[in-house]
Amino acid sequence: MIWTSNCLAKDFIVGVEDVSYYPLFDFGRGGESYAKELIDEFGRQYNYNFIYLPLPIKRFSRWLIEEQIDFKYPDNEMWNVSKSEQMPFIYSDSTIRLVAGTITPVGKKIKEGELKVLGTLLGFYPTQWINEIRSKEVKLYESSSTLVLLQNVLRGQVDAIDIEPTVVLHHLKILGKPNALELNTNFSYVVYDYYLSTIKHKDVILQLNQFLKDNKTFLSYLRTKYDVFDYKPYEQGLIKH
Repeated sequence: MIWTSNCLAKDFIVGVEDVSYYPLFDFGRGGESYAKELIDEFGRQYNYNFIYLPLPIKRFSRWLIEEQIDFKYPDNEMWNVSKSEQMPFIYSDSTIRLVAGTITPVGKKIKEGELKVLGTLLGFYPTQWINEIRSKEVKLYESSSTLVLLQNVLRGQVDAIDIEPTVVLHHLKILGKPNALELNTNFSYVVYDYYLSTIKHKDVILQLNQFLKDNKTFLSYLRTKYDVFDYKPYEQGLIKH
């Protein structure tokens, strides 16, 4: 669906994470990213203007309730960990499929019980390790910088990091070490999705779902442009532990 009307575009505010997670998203800097190109193109086709509002990750589960925003991105039902409060969140279809796992240096395949310090971005929720962190078997080290976390694991200051492989690869290229880290398949990993969520604009979510169905070539182009990590071998169980 492409609008040809000359009427003014309707504005919507999208709450986004106040963190650099390029190339998946980096709204604070205002540059292009996978997420921004996708949402902006949806807006262009449906005559919507999306305004991105970076918000603190620590209040992530409360954004749609407490902030004057229309949508939240990225979102996933498994991140809304408060089971005592059942809000009527409405999620779009998947905007991108990714892999969540544990990143360690290449050739250093540490196993279960050997990981003692896990690094992640400040405010992120390492769902794969939450039980070990709560029981204090694993210590969580947080930083606001992806680059710092990569340097920490390369230097052995943390045993592993919990960061999406696409983001890891981008920063490794900056460091000139594109093959220094890998997703460690000795530990569990999961294929998951980024969704757009809302509590009051179901009609727009339905339009986004249609956009995602109608623009598969564009989505494939974005994955290639931003060198998004290939989830398919992990989804199909081809990776050997």
